[in-house]
Amino acid sequence: MTEPYVAPPVKRDGFAVPSLVAGLLGFFGLTAVLGLVFGIVTLVRTRRTGEGGRGLAIGGIVAGAVWLVALPIAGVLVLGSLLSSSNAPIAALEVENCYDTARPGRDAVRVPCAGEHDGEVLDAFTMSGTAYPGDRDAQAEVQQSCEERMAGMFGGLGAEVPPSLTVVGYAPDEGAWAAGSRIGVCGLQLRAGKLTSPLPH
Repeated sequence: MTEPYVAPPVKRDGFAVPSLVAGLLGFFGLTAVLGLVFGIVTLVRTRRTGEGGRGLAIGGIVAGAVWLVALPIAGVLVLGSLLSSSNAPIAALEVENCYDTARPGRDAVRVPCAGEHDGEVLDAFTMSGTAYPGDRDAQAEVQQSCEERMAGMFGGLGAEVPPSLTVVGYAPDEGAWAAGSRIGVCGLQLRAGKLTSPLPH
């Protein structure tokens, strides 16, 4: 009796499985590229040799391509989230926000008051006038106003801020003023070193 003919199994291209695996692990970045490359190589070779593995290759290409699109988008979203939660113009910080290295017209880094920080915003006010007074006069006006406001927090008119602390007024620069931001911000900082807890007030 004649045995029925059984076709030999189709040999699978050697790059097919690596293509799918690399594509699925594309969140590592480089593996997404490898998934695409291995998949394309597999498709080209199987078309020429007739070997199997086209489905795996297509899966690797699709997975790799999805990761290559998703990773930059995810990176932008994460970066935007971090910046929006930690960085802000000094004028946008709220009273009792703590910050590091604030400079007029620059971003301040909002940090938790429970850890080390350069200063704490204790007051903010809208500056008077319509025309920008110039950098020096704007800074002098904010500094004087902040010193008066801060003294009131430590015992009323005529009181003085503790000698270990210094009042720092942050005035808007000309660009911020033109954009409609006329907020003077009053920060309180140590004369030396960093604060490690919220200021009592």
